[in-house]
Amino acid sequence: MADPISEFKLFVEIAAAGSITAAAIRLDSSPPAVSRRLAALEARLGARLIERSARRFELTEAGHALLERAQRILVEVEEAEAEVVSHAHSLIGRLHVGAMQRMVRTRLAPEIARFAQLHPQLQIEFRVSDRPLDLEDDDLDILFQIELPSAANAVARKLTESRLVLCASPSYIARRGELDRPDDLLRHDCLCFVRGRHLMNRWSVREGGVARDVVVEPRLVSNNGDVLYQWIQGGCGIGMQFLWDVEEDLAAGRLVECLAPFFDMPFSLYAVYAYKGYRSPKIEQFFKFMDERMQGDGA
Repeated sequence: MADPISEFKLFVEIAAAGSITAAAIRLDSSPPAVSRRLAALEARLGARLIERSARRFELTEAGHALLERAQRILVEVEEAEAEVVSHAHSLIGRLHVGAMQRMVRTRLAPEIARFAQLHPQLQIEFRVSDRPLDLEDDDLDILFQIELPSAANAVARKLTESRLVLCASPSYIARRGELDRPDDLLRHDCLCFVRGRHLMNRWSVREGGVARDVVVEPRLVSNNGDVLYQWIQGGCGIGMQFLWDVEEDLAAGRLVECLAPFFDMPFSLYAVYAYKGYRSPKIEQFFKFMDERMQGDGA
């Protein structure tokens, strides 16, 4: 007798992988075995779910309908299991967490690893991207972001406050000179972050009690936060970093904060999840853990 839950898991994995071969690798199986199981599912349902050939792999209309329903069912099954197991103080299943790449280097990745150590039966997938992520489109349980969500069903929990800082290496400052006023940025090598087609070269400053933007001409541009950090450390110019990523460098003198009296870009870090009527135990425990770890953070 067919196991619908097992079949749904198989189908969701195939759809996510984008090919029979890729799905077989993810499932630790073989392409013929995966293909046979998919064919058996289609035969039982009496519908073609995926159009597949050497050049084509595309979900049919029936396949799209099944995928949407199967994903919801699997989430509900997983959360039901997790809720029961939570009474024994053990979290199981999967937790999908996402964040923009430039936020994870020193703050988030280590904490997620610590949480995994506390819950060895919980599988955590941490998805990091240089593009904005979406709870639904990227199949995430929790999304870290520095802006409040716009989706109606998204719930945001504020974890901490901090700020962005402008910084450079001592070697760069020695070579190019100190900055006394915000407009001095116009004669310096500026290192800018880019998100998609949006170049972040408008740097907000406050001078004489008046807020304004300085539009800098970037010397180097990257969509990768680690690259910008390496360029700053390497003396390539002045760039923007999260305080928590560079506070040890600033304290040790490896980096120098620039224009501190004028540069004021605070932000809040939010953990966002989709509201489904209740919060699953794994999300509840993760939030509790992050709250405790983030206490005392901030600029």
